Amino acid sequence: MRRGKYDDYYDEVYGRKPPRKRRRRRGRGFLLLLVAVLVLAGLYMVRRGGLRVLSVPEENIETEFDVDLDALAARITPEMAVNTLGTAEAAALRAAAEETRGERARMLEFMADNIGIYSEEAYKTAIITPEKTAFALLTPFMSEQGDVSVNIELTPGEIPYLLQYDSRWAYHGYGSSYMGYTACGPTCLSMAALALTGNPAYTPPFVADWAEANGHYVPGAGTAWTLFTTGASAFGLNGTAISAGEEDLTARLERGEIIVASMLPGDFTTSGHFILIVKSEALGFRVYDPNSMALSRQYWTYDTLAPQIAQLWSLTAA
Repeated sequence: MRRGKYDDYYDEVYGRKPPRKRRRRRGRGFLLLLVAVLVLAGLYMVRRGGLRVLSVPEENIETEFDVDLDALAARITPEMAVNTLGTAEAAALRAAAEETRGERARMLEFMADNIGIYSEEAYKTAIITPEKTAFALLTPFMSEQGDVSVNIELTPGEIPYLLQYDSRWAYHGYGSSYMGYTACGPTCLSMAALALTGNPAYTPPFVADWAEANGHYVPGAGTAWTLFTTGASAFGLNGTAISAGEEDLTARLERGEIIVASMLPGDFTTSGHFILIVKSEALGFRVYDPNSMALSRQYWTYDTLAPQIAQLWSLTAA
């Protein structure tokens, strides 16, 4: 390294190198400490199941909803009022709007201004699941979608990722509401059936219609667990209820089984929910949550998932 003008002077008088070089060492020590903190934070995130991965397959995802707030405001009539919510819910929507920005903030403000036309499920969805805000906002303005014919792009050996609130079928009826609110179970079975059989007919609305018509929807409760056993057989699958530890779960996934999980309140739901566990990797398990792309972009450790699981099913081709 090139010596500075006063380096010899410091060497003779103080018997040490100039202070700036010590500051550099202190700087390097700080950087090492910062790196250690970041590593520990990353390990904690992995342990909690919060580390993001790059992407989920999006070739079969359509979540564009036509939201024109001025046009929607002009369509509101007294007959649309359901009056199940009040000032407390409107205040919560405004508080959520203050914590975000852009179009979502404006949508939350719109819902607060017109709280009388919104149901509790629309309100909770907009608050809890940001990516579904547009879907929830439009609910009072939508008529039930009838027969839905869609094409799903399939790749051999891969599981298509599908959303229950996909704009092509979000407002298709299922049980007491629309698929976007209630069809996590049929959407999970659809993903598995499409992957394991390659039959493009097994779309989410197709499975939802079949499930409801054949007694696998329980009014007031939602999708019955029987959909993943006796119901699965109608789609060319073997469905078996299982209890699996981490090693067994990993082994099943490596053999090509697709795992359905009924989830308790926690990271994925405030009531009940179905997701797929699709892969085991070094950093944790990959899940396909039909209700959330954000949660599907994370690794989940077994220790994080296990306390939230009510039941598991293994699905294989019959």
